[in-house]
Amino acid sequence: MSDSEEVWTDWDPIAQHYFDETSNKYERVNVAPAKDNDKLDRISKQQQYPYLIIKKKNPFITENLLKNYFGDIIYDIEFLPGSREYLVYFHNIGSLEAAWTKFRQFPNIVHCVEGRAQKSNSTSWKERELNNVVELPPPSSEPNSINLESRTIMISASKHKHPEFTKAPIVVRSDYTRKGSQLADNDGNYRYLSVKYEFMLERHGAYVLEQSIEKDQAVLYFRSGRSIIRPKIQLEAKPAQVESQLEKLAKKCLSCKCYTDISCKFCQMPFCNTICFDALAVAHKERCGKGSPPEIDDAIISEFSKIQLPPSGSNVKISAFEQTNVLYVRSAEIGDEISYYKVLSDVMLHGKQASKLTKMPQCGEIVIYKSSVQIVRAMVLNVDNPQAIYVVCVDYGNVEITTLDTLYECTAYLAGLPRYALPVLLRAVPRRFMSPNIRSMLYELDHTYTFVLKYSKRDFDFDKGMQRVVLIESELNRSLNRLINIIINPVEPSISEIGYKEDYLQHVHLPTGKNIELVVMDNTFIKFGVIHCTILDYAYEITSMQRNIQHYGESIAKCKSFAAPKNELCIAKYEGKWCRGVCMELVGDGYPSILFIDYGNIAPVNVDDIRPYPPQFTFPILTTEYELLDMPDDITEEQLAHLETHLALGAIINCDEVIYNELDNNYSLRIDVVQKLTMGN
Repeated sequence: MSDSEEVWTDWDPIAQHYFDETSNKYERVNVAPAKDNDKLDRISKQQQYPYLIIKKKNPFITENLLKNYFGDIIYDIEFLPGSREYLVYFHNIGSLEAAWTKFRQFPNIVHCVEGRAQKSNSTSWKERELNNVVELPPPSSEPNSINLESRTIMISASKHKHPEFTKAPIVVRSDYTRKGSQLADNDGNYRYLSVKYEFMLERHGAYVLEQSIEKDQAVLYFRSGRSIIRPKIQLEAKPAQVESQLEKLAKKCLSCKCYTDISCKFCQMPFCNTICFDALAVAHKERCGKGSPPEIDDAIISEFSKIQLPPSGSNVKISAFEQTNVLYVRSAEIGDEISYYKVLSDVMLHGKQASKLTKMPQCGEIVIYKSSVQIVRAMVLNVDNPQAIYVVCVDYGNVEITTLDTLYECTAYLAGLPRYALPVLLRAVPRRFMSPNIRSMLYELDHTYTFVLKYSKRDFDFDKGMQRVVLIESELNRSLNRLINIIINPVEPSISEIGYKEDYLQHVHLPTGKNIELVVMDNTFIKFGVIHCTILDYAYEITSMQRNIQHYGESIAKCKSFAAPKNELCIAKYEGKWCRGVCMELVGDGYPSILFIDYGNIAPVNVDDIRPYPPQFTFPILTTEYELLDMPDDITEEQLAHLETHLALGAIINCDEVIYNELDNNYSLRIDVVQKLTMGN
């Protein structure tokens, strides 16, 4: 037993296995990479795959979030703990563009680092670029040449400046000193020197003037800057019957002859307000102690009341608008409201019995103006053209163009009634073209909303004779000045946004018939028997709207170059001025063919002189293309020269007949002089 124990004590299987080299098997062990190897792998991966750098701004930005955010377009993700940034690698450029689309759709989930310079291996990249540099020719300051051979649309052969038309002012300073003129007496601040008439498009029917409202119970009239609501069924009583009914409820003021229920409690003398009471103060003082009202001769009336602007902080209403920055306001206080409507009713009643004017009135004369919907007091501003007499409705402020047939004599006491509507100048609001957007907004405010009037007497504009004010809507406490600025100032659209076609704008049809005067806006296609014309009043409007377009092109549009898609609107520079246009053709030379819709010529314009079309420019198209009838097919150069002289750019021509072709949807002109010029040689 002892011998066996000695044998087993020396046996050590672990030691035998350890010292037996033949039984040892070494496994292959992966050695930990060095830091330099990681950097080299990252550089090679960045050279092979496009990637983005995502900042880990919060603990919620994890690798799983990025995989769910981008989807299958990711190739690999690497986290840099030192800078706390993720390097997100993508399969190709298309995957990278898809990632940027994700960023634009959901910009607030992850934040990408932009504009980061690559420091690693920058020297080697620069050396590679320098080794592969190819000497290029020096850049030329001259623009690319215009490719005329590839164009399928004919462009204008000659480049002429677009015609401009400036309308004469309604009132000039000599009208105040002219013999017999009453402007100086009725307009001491010379306010009407800057008066404008911005409603020529309404006068010619370009905009809808009437709309049925309130379930056809009334008709809303849009008329030269103010709205008139008139019931369709109106029972008009005779003036005598109305006066007999009013005398039972109120008495006539001894000063202004308006009906009032205010009277002296001692002598029962009726008067309207403090203005009328001051006019009767001397006579009232003599008779009030005797207990009977004074006896006032009808010839003794109050003078034409001087207009006084309500104090700052008062509530006012808009009675009319003249320009984008000129409005007429009146006090909205209860007492002033009652007095205002009493003046309107008295003018309406007595104006029905007024006599027609038999001769032309003088400037500044107060007359009764009877329109198709209302009878109002008006002051004559301009009588140069008997068929276009300018008057201003003094109880509202709107300027009207009328004839002598609608003007009637105004009695002395009606002319002496107080006026409540006063023009004001909106502070920090520029004068712009009266677009359809601003028209509809201002018509909505007329007689509807109450505003708080804010101004300082130091802001009085002596050149225009008006006070600069700020109007704040009383209920929502919003500034009308700011609202108008938002509407009239265009916003440059993004290049990626879908543009606007020509049908986005209203095309105003011109009159047809015989003996119609037209203005030639473009004659560059006259050899093909086509000219572009409009009427003179519309030519003035085209020149007026250029003020808005120039402001947009010079101050608002920041796009350096823009190639408008075919058949889309744009703003293009022609002969140093920005104009509205339509892109007709793109040929790849950097000079799209632009049709200037307000004039008619087509010219190649460099993409550096083209800007996107703002949606706020909803001005109608007022120029029409006309086909000249009886034009010879083989016109000679001499005949063409005679035609260009007679139908010169900006000339006013008398057309014998203007024909509208419904089948072809175009217009034709018949001018007998053109036939003589083309047939004479």
